[in-house]
Amino acid sequence: MQSDKPFLNSRWSVVFGGFLLALMGGLSYSWGVFVEPLENQFGWSKSASMLPLSVFMVVFAIVMIPVGKLQEKYGTRRIIVTGAFMFFLSNCLSALLRHLPHHSWLVFSYGILGGIACGLTYSCVAPSIRRWFPDYPGLAVSLGVMGFGLASFVFAPMKAYFIIPSMGIDGTFIVIAILTFVVCMIASRLVVFPTDEWYMHIFGAMHLPDKTGMVRANLRPEQMIHQQLFWMIWASFLFSVYGSLLIIGILPSYGEEVVKLSGTQAAIPISLFALVNGLSRPISGFLSDRIGIPKVMIVVFALQSIVFLLFPFYMKSLASLTAAAVILGLGIGTSLALYPVLTSECFGVEHLGVNYGIVFSAYGFGAIAIQGGAFLQEKTGSYTAPLLIAGFMSLLSTIVMINIRRRYKLG
Repeated sequence: MQSDKPFLNSRWSVVFGGFLLALMGGLSYSWGVFVEPLENQFGWSKSASMLPLSVFMVVFAIVMIPVGKLQEKYGTRRIIVTGAFMFFLSNCLSALLRHLPHHSWLVFSYGILGGIACGLTYSCVAPSIRRWFPDYPGLAVSLGVMGFGLASFVFAPMKAYFIIPSMGIDGTFIVIAILTFVVCMIASRLVVFPTDEWYMHIFGAMHLPDKTGMVRANLRPEQMIHQQLFWMIWASFLFSVYGSLLIIGILPSYGEEVVKLSGTQAAIPISLFALVNGLSRPISGFLSDRIGIPKVMIVVFALQSIVFLLFPFYMKSLASLTAAAVILGLGIGTSLALYPVLTSECFGVEHLGVNYGIVFSAYGFGAIAIQGGAFLQEKTGSYTAPLLIAGFMSLLSTIVMINIRRRYKLG
């Protein structure tokens, strides 16, 4: 396994590098700004326009499993550089859509190749940071993955109001190709495993501040999947993230079609959703280091389930829609910040790359919400069914997390 010194002689440079990688992966969250231009230019349905994103999310989650093993063997730098080239290839091929105007081309170029690129780069974030921060794992990891949530807030308006209108869909993909390549290459110099093996051996599996989260065991993947605790964590992740992925796909159109907002007004809730998704991650991580991961998750998931169950009946104004978006942004931010830390505390850091990749596969299964929500809305002519399903899924996640905390005395 490759080890190296932090590029800036500070372990916080590893966090910054992880943030950059997550930021590039999180560009996928702003896919919604392509939907209307694709419908207008090529006459695609909403479900066809969303299909590349759905495939991207599934492939992204699947790829994280084998890549977790590869980074243990080859180190993070080679993996991230490979991911940088894959991002470049994916977006350059997507820019050929004018000449290959079918959604299956984007499914291949953006969905499959882009999903592989994201899996390669994002898989290196949490395992590297967690090894450097035995004392504040929740805060450090959540700061790194914060980029995934902030990306949509930063880039969606740029793409929607400036790049797409001036450069078109194909030109926008070229800009993204260059941006992801350059940023990921910079991050490849920052994201490394600790040099000193004794540091890992003595401190790497510990959570120091108040001993609320001592790692129970360093388990190999084949050992972990035979643990009931793993399946409970996996299920809770799937149930919590289902609604979050659903809302990414439907929130702007819900605002325009149901609340009768203008396009500019409808962009406000999804922008705040993205902002809270990003900024809430270090807050959740900080709190988890103090009071325990399950307590934070239970409160947030309970709030999320209430919002989803009330959504189709009470979210009828810009103010109510914005308030709902803030709480739902908190939900996905907490999930993606704390599940890697929870995985490390339950199953150790020695094989965290593979282990979290397996846990993260729940995210890929949850991505069916993107396609399923669009399909249900088209068939029923209403958003009620997909939103209520998301509410019940979030409620199940809350119940599972309560059982985890009680049964395994976590937090």
